[in-house]
Amino acid sequence: MKQAHQLAQNKIDYIVFHNPKKVSELLYNQGFDPPKDPLGLASAIKELSRKKGKKFIEELVQLHPDKGTILSLNKFQTTSSCGACKNDAYNDDGDYCSNCGHSNYMGSGDEDSFLSQFESYSDGALEKYYRGIVRKSNTDPENTTLAQEVQMVWNEIRQRKEKNNKTEKTEPKSKQQLISRDELILLGIVFFAGTLVGHGLKFNFNNGK
Repeated sequence: MKQAHQLAQNKIDYIVFHNPKKVSELLYNQGFDPPKDPLGLASAIKELSRKKGKKFIEELVQLHPDKGTILSLNKFQTTSSCGACKNDAYNDDGDYCSNCGHSNYMGSGDEDSFLSQFESYSDGALEKYYRGIVRKSNTDPENTTLAQEVQMVWNEIRQRKEKNNKTEKTEPKSKQQLISRDELILLGIVFFAGTLVGHGLKFNFNNGK
């Protein structure tokens, strides 16, 4: 249990590491062979959460090891708008969204887990999320954890832009090596016309002799 506590960095990790048997059964019922390694199991669950969405996350939340305690305290829990899906389903006490599974940055140590949530985001969706947390950070300038989240998301956007720029620079080279169908037809016509002209000159030259 001590090892699980050290590994659990966000809410999905917490469920996986503290209830691996039930989580493995959930993954198996979805048609996948569950990894034996806890880290591999957590990674598989996160990937499936992104693909399956709300319905799968609801099933996963039912496996929360503290479900009984959470339900007993439900009347004291408050929800707010989720910065990721914009639904009013973010559990402020549990710090996770019951709709999309998003979990805010909790502090040093869970950077990779936090950023992995955005792998399925398009560039536009990530920039939209970034603008939202910037506004939130501006209203709470003393919140250093939120400021770190802003910086991490910005770095992710910057790295994506750099990658896209490199891709755009390499594309013209490959395009220059390709010849379109119209260009091939034009080259064929020019070659055929040149051949006819060559034969014509040869014929005239021989007749002249």
